[in-house]
Formats: sequence, C-alpha cells, structure tokens
Amino acid sequence: MKKRSLNILIVALAVVAVFAGMLVVYLNDAKDNFADSITLSNDGVTETVVSVNDLSLIPTQKKDYSISLQAEIEGTFDVVLDFAETRDGGMKQFVLVTIKSGDSVVYEGGLSDLLDDTDVVFQVEIESGKAVDVNICYEMPESVGNEAQGTSADFDVHFRIEKV
Repeated sequence: MKKRSLNILIVALAVVAVFAGMLVVYLNDAKDNFADSITLSNDGVTETVVSVNDLSLIPTQKKDYSISLQAEIEGTFDVVLDFAETRDGGMKQFVLVTIKSGDSVVYEGGLSDLLDDTDVVFQVEIESGKAVDVNICYEMPESVGNEAQGTSADFDVHFRIEKV
C-alpha cells in the first residue's frame, strides 16, 4: 500500500512539474509579444519611449511588437521612430525589420541601419475614436548560421508623434 501511494505521489509531482514548465514557456512567450497603446495629444507633440531588452532570435524566428495609436480628434499625424541602441549584443547585423502602419509597409531593412541613425518617418490618418496600429516585426532570416548564436540586442524606440 505504501509503495502504491508513493508511486501516485511521484506521478502527481511529475504532472505538476510539466504544467509548471509549460506555464513558464507561455509567460516567456507572452513577454516577447509586446503590445501597447499610445494616446496622442490633441494640441501638440506626443513623445514616448518603448524599450526592447534582450531581443534574441534564432534563424526563421519572428517577434512582433504592436502599438496602437489613439486620438480623440480626427487628423493627420506625423510619426517619427528613432531607434537608439542601449547595448550591443552582436545581433543587430543579423536582424531584418518590417514596420507597418495599418496595412502599409513604411520600412523594410536591417536593424543595424535603424540603430545607425536612420529614422523612420511616415504619416497616419486617424478618424475620431478609432486607432491605427503600428506593427514592428523583427526577423532573423533562415540564411543566418552559427555566427548569430548567443547574440542579443537592447535598444529603445523613441516615438515622436505630432499633429499636422
């Protein structure tokens, strides 16, 4: 009887350990899929910084970050994204970046170009009470090999949004 109880206890602990492992993986993935909202100032400039810490990818992997731009009034807004490196972990030369405003692609290129003083500038039309999504996708191409192993990137994305 004792042996049977011990076996049941071991199986139960193993099941709990598996669920705990799955929870850790899920929470880590949720952290990687950043989503935020920026409410735009009606009478001036809105500025905010989004930090990307320890971005690490493997070949063919993508990570998406979505930002919802919201305003109470209609109008055209100039958007400037300025990427500033906070730590060089060696990954920037291997990552491709695609930035979309709604369904329109406003930038396609390398992360290294963005971190070397290339600003992304575009306009958005916002209708009253509706939001415009800006999506930033970081991707490591399949062609990247072992040279990217163990690399990462830390940087800030400075958003500057002004009503035209």
